[in-house]
Amino acid sequence: MALVPLRKAVELTGLSGNTLRKYADNGTIKCEKTPGGTRLFDSRDLLRFGKAPKSDRLRCYTICYCRVSSNKQRDDLARQVPYLHSLFPEAEIIKDIGSGLNYKRKGLKTILERIVCGDKLTLVVACRDRLSRFGFELIEYLVSLNGGKILVLDQSESCPESELTADILSIIHVFSRHIHGLRKYGKKIKEDTSVPKL
Repeated sequence: MALVPLRKAVELTGLSGNTLRKYADNGTIKCEKTPGGTRLFDSRDLLRFGKAPKSDRLRCYTICYCRVSSNKQRDDLARQVPYLHSLFPEAEIIKDIGSGLNYKRKGLKTILERIVCGDKLTLVVACRDRLSRFGFELIEYLVSLNGGKILVLDQSESCPESELTADILSIIHVFSRHIHGLRKYGKKIKEDTSVPKL
């Protein structure tokens, strides 16, 4: 159960703070109070109380997402931002520096959180792998659930080869670590007398 404060509950439901307090007092909405008296509302319980039709609650945004793999490529990021801003002057710009394999990038997490909150996004990227090296279709599906879309300006399959090379090396590194870890367990299994031998 995720608990949210009153201001977030107002955002999720579209109801006024006084209405939410009244519902909490009469037990219509689950609510807990902190020792300091702050009300915390159950976010799942709040979802059924959005009074406006879902289409009215959706917020539509255009976001231009810019990403490079490393700090050495900041100049490329500096070129991406004005290029996308010139095409979509009203759009919000979200920038990231990190591998396309890293799903913990701050900007990507911000976008995913907004999708989960129900925002209808038009997500603009220079090319597919700016958003994610793998899993682009999954993110595209999540965006489409709220009626949004991803607009890819360069339809070629990838961007700079140096980034692709770095990502391949990252994948090899991850798998080599897993193999090394499995060797450790293989040795323990051979030494364990309780495991039947084949």
